[in-house]
Amino acid sequence: MKTIWKGYLKVSLVSIPIKMYNATTRGRSIKFHMLHDKCNSRIRQEKICPHCERAVDNEEIVKGYQYGKDMYVVVSDEDIQKAQKEATDFIEIVKFVDNTQIPPIYFFDSHFLVPDGKAGAESFGVFHKAMVDTEKAAVGKVVLRNKEHLLSVTPYNDSLIAYTLHYPEEIQDIKTLQELKDLEKVEVNDDNLKLAESLIDNLSGDFILDEYVDEYTETLKEIVRAKAEGEEVKIAPEVEKGKVVNFMDALEKSVKKTGRKPKKEMARAGKKTKQTEKKRKKG
Repeated sequence: MKTIWKGYLKVSLVSIPIKMYNATTRGRSIKFHMLHDKCNSRIRQEKICPHCERAVDNEEIVKGYQYGKDMYVVVSDEDIQKAQKEATDFIEIVKFVDNTQIPPIYFFDSHFLVPDGKAGAESFGVFHKAMVDTEKAAVGKVVLRNKEHLLSVTPYNDSLIAYTLHYPEEIQDIKTLQELKDLEKVEVNDDNLKLAESLIDNLSGDFILDEYVDEYTETLKEIVRAKAEGEEVKIAPEVEKGKVVNFMDALEKSVKKTGRKPKKEMARAGKKTKQTEKKRKKG
C-alpha cells in the first residue's frame, strides 16, 4: 500500500507521528465507455449552452450556485479560496466517546493509521491499548485538500482506523418518511413474531466476510473476458423460485426450510420430553 498522508495524532499535548493508508479500494467495479455502435469509436460529450444554442469551451464556463428557479450567483475561484482552510499535518483529537455511540450512518470512508517509525511506536501502542481497554473511540478533526474533515478514530487489529464522518446536515431526516407513520399503526401478531424470531435464530451465525462474493462483478468480468477472447458467453440461467403470497405461510415454510422447529414447537417438544422422563421415573 502507498502512504497517502503523514502527520501527527494530537491528543492534548501529546503528538504521535503517524502514517495514513487507504483502508478500501474502488478497483473492483467495472467501468464502461460510450461507443458508437457503427464503428466502436469513443463518444465525446459536448458542453452546450441552451440559450446561445452552441457548444462552449472550458474557458467560457464559470461556477454558479442556484438560489432559486433559474436564478444563479456566479462564484469565482477567489471566492472559493476564501472559504478553504490551510492544510494541517495533524489529526486533532477533541473528544473520546463510547465506541458504540456513533451511528454507522455517519461513516462514509475509512483509512488505516499506523505509527511512523520506531519513535512513534511506543506512544501509539499506549493509546491503542488504552482505547481498547476503555472501549472508547476518538473524535477528531483534520484539514485535507483545503477542507476540514470530521473523523472517528477507533482501534482495528493492531492499528487505528479513521472513519470520515458525515456532518449532521448531510444526513436525511428519516422522520419525514410517510412509511414510518404507517408503521406506527401496525399491530404485531405474536405467532408471526415467534416464527420470525425462529427464522432469525435458524439463520444466525458468525460474520465471515470471505463467505460473500460480488457475483455481479465476477459474472460481468467473465462475460468481458469471454467476449474479448472471442468465446461464446455461457451463463447458467437463474432458477425461478416459487412465490409465496401469504406472510405467515412464507414464515412457516422458511422456518421448515432452514431446518429447525419454531420456538413454540420446540418448547412443546421439551415439555413432552420432561413429562415422559417423569413417567419413566415413576414407573
